[in-house]
Amino acid sequence: MSGKITITMFTDPMMELHYESEPIIDRLKKEYADRIEFRYVMSLLVRDVSDFMTPKERAMEPAEGIRRYCTRLAAIYKSEETIGGLPINMDGFCLFDPEHLSSRPLCLAYKAAQLTEPAKADEFLTELRHAIVLDCRPATHFDEILRVVRKIGISENSFVRHYQGGSAEAELGKDLAYTRSLGIRSLPAYLIQCRDNALLMQSFDYQDFITAISKVANMR
Repeated sequence: MSGKITITMFTDPMMELHYESEPIIDRLKKEYADRIEFRYVMSLLVRDVSDFMTPKERAMEPAEGIRRYCTRLAAIYKSEETIGGLPINMDGFCLFDPEHLSSRPLCLAYKAAQLTEPAKADEFLTELRHAIVLDCRPATHFDEILRVVRKIGISENSFVRHYQGGSAEAELGKDLAYTRSLGIRSLPAYLIQCRDNALLMQSFDYQDFITAISKVANMR
């Protein structure tokens, strides 16, 4: 393989599909070491939870409709447990409520962590994702986000300053613009690049990644 490979992962911290892809990413990191650079782009899966609710759910009182949606989403998440073989716990899943209608806080949290302590940002993202799919924490709540900040050991004052002061919002805007520029409409998605060669893909199969890496590395 000639040339540095970059794999850009377009995702949202709430995505259990990216959680189920962790074994693939971990294997690639181990086998390719410093020959591949990995980076995350936040692509905001849920701008407003009502976009994903059924007409029946939207006709209910907000609290009940959102609760029904969360129950339905939890069943979807649980059904996808076999994709990567990682455990998923959906007991009491409550990511959204009438005061927390979007996954935007999760995406902002990653950008704030990245601005605060870049070396710990990916660990923060993994822990935030695990809080959702393993611990069923209401991670869209700011106090829950700060719980993860403290657990990872990121500077809380600096994190809050970026999260609330507009700098994380600006960086998230760049991520969303980049996602739109590539026409990505389904997550997670992966952009594999080497020199001027690039391939955009979606897969949950390790061999597909190996094939794509070889293809972009050997394009002329």
